[in-house]
Parts: sequence; C-alpha cells; structure tokens
Amino acid sequence: MKARMVSWINEHKKVWRAAVLIVLVVAIMGPWFFDRIHVPAQYPCSFRLEGDFCGVPVSVTYLFGAVSEFLYRSGQLLSGAMGFGEWARGLFLGLLLSLLVLPFFSTLLLIPGGDRRHRRVFHVVAWGLAADSGLLLGVLGFSRLHWALWGIWLYIGLAASALILEVLALVAGRKPSQG
Repeated sequence: MKARMVSWINEHKKVWRAAVLIVLVVAIMGPWFFDRIHVPAQYPCSFRLEGDFCGVPVSVTYLFGAVSEFLYRSGQLLSGAMGFGEWARGLFLGLLLSLLVLPFFSTLLLIPGGDRRHRRVFHVVAWGLAADSGLLLGVLGFSRLHWALWGIWLYIGLAASALILEVLALVAGRKPSQG
C-alpha cells in the first residue's frame, strides 16, 4: 500500500505540482496580516485589534513593495542619509519575502520536465525554507483574530504538504543502486 502511494506520487508529479502552484497563488493572494487603522472605539469595525485600532486584512502581495523600498533604502544607506540598522530591518523582510516566493519559481522550473535530481533537491530545500519563513511570519504576527488571516495559514499548510510530497517523490525517484 505504502509503495503504491509513493509510486502514484512519483508518477503524477506534474499534476500535483500544478495543483500546488494554483493553491500557492491563492494563498499568496489571501490575507496575511492586518493593516492597522485608527478608528475610535465608539465606531464599529470588522476587525477590532486593540483599543482605537481596527485592522484591514491585507495580502502579502502588498509587501512586495518591500523590494522597491529595499532599493530606495540601499540608496539612502549609500548616500549616508540612513543608518545601517534601519537598512538591515528592510533587508530581513525582503529576504523573508524572497524565501516565500522561491518555491513558486522552483515549481515552474520542474513542471515542464526539468526534473533533474539537483533541481529536485533545490526544490525540497526551497519548500523547507518557505515553510520556515511562513511559520515565522505567522507566529510573529499572531493575533487573536488569526482565523481572518487564512492566507498565511493556507500557505503554511501547503508548504508542509508540498514538502512531504516532494520528499516522497525524491525518495521514490532514486534508483535502487543509490540506496
């Protein structure tokens, strides 16, 4: 039974990788964090975060402006208008975002048939880093309204599932002489 399942996973890689890619896009487009907006407590809002602040669920695509922000900050650092510590905070966020979209590109490389072992190992590593990055963002941004941020939780679940599928496919793809 277990061998048949692993064999099925290995034989249908293109199908489930395409499905993972579609769900990945949905997860990235879903809400990941709250944009805090000042709304006095006497006025209603959908997501009251604390005191006079409400939240508007925002997609992680909103954060991809961090790339242009990083370039701007780098120019500010080089010109001396910004300190290194402030610049480094932007670098950390940019690195996390890069790790989140890395599996998207590695999946795109594997689907058309470029299923070489070194690409598959890179893809497994990409999913592992993406799962860790998503979990880090999910835990750091944890709020009592976590159900409203379904995008990040879908991403974390997808990353863990895709990582398991890719490891099983990698193991199933080994030749018997390799171990």
